[in-house]
Amino acid sequence: MRRHLTWILPLALIPIAYIALRLVFTAYGENDADSGASMDLGYALLLLAALGVWLVGTIYLTIKAITNAHRVFRSFRRGKGHYTRTEQAQRDLQLHYEDSWNKAQALTGQLSEGHLPPAMQVWGVVLEPGENLHLQITADYARFYGSPGTYVHTSGFFWGQPAFVLAGMGVTALSNNSRRRSAEAASRQHWRDARRTAMFLTDRRILCQVDGRWLSFYYSHVAACYPEPENNSVVLEFHQGDPLLIGGPEAPLAAAYIVWALYGANGLTSHPALGSLRG
Repeated sequence: MRRHLTWILPLALIPIAYIALRLVFTAYGENDADSGASMDLGYALLLLAALGVWLVGTIYLTIKAITNAHRVFRSFRRGKGHYTRTEQAQRDLQLHYEDSWNKAQALTGQLSEGHLPPAMQVWGVVLEPGENLHLQITADYARFYGSPGTYVHTSGFFWGQPAFVLAGMGVTALSNNSRRRSAEAASRQHWRDARRTAMFLTDRRILCQVDGRWLSFYYSHVAACYPEPENNSVVLEFHQGDPLLIGGPEAPLAAAYIVWALYGANGLTSHPALGSLRG
């Protein structure tokens, strides 16, 4: 009942305010009839202002009541399992995160006890002889690098009136400055090429398709590993090549498997970043 008061009270205030305003009008009219005096202009303007305030208040309270009633109705519908498209998408995403987290915890326990997941059969992707595929996920892919940041400096020869020459030189200088700033911004290192793609985690490498090319990231080439399952991400640095980011709901699964591939079962039981997955 408390939830319904959020829309019932605004609606109830509308007739209450109207009745109060009518009582004021009626009382003033009776006083004028008894005294025989005409309505004072100032008081008439005050009553008119009060009526205007009531009208504005009525509109505000009506909107407030409709908004709160819609919230109560949507809450009731959600309680019955009926969701809008946006709500259903958000719910599905939340369930995906929760399901992936539970699977990551189970995988952490399984690998730490020395039990490998069964090798998966994959068609289309050709594995190396003796290579086993244990995990297939859909994840966010990105690489950390900067572009060369070069630009072409232009200059021009302007002939004519001084004003024309100065204007031409100014436009050229502004154009060069704009290109230089764009080149400097492009040269800064940050995460680039972000996209969602399928990733195959084998006992030797990570395979993923980017721009129509299959890329391989071998564990033997990894120089540093930064798993953050609670932030749904894993960052890998390599002896050669740009760092790799693996993110998204299924990233905790990749974090558990990659830590096992790099450090073995001991990494799963002692790595400080995997404490939540061990729990």
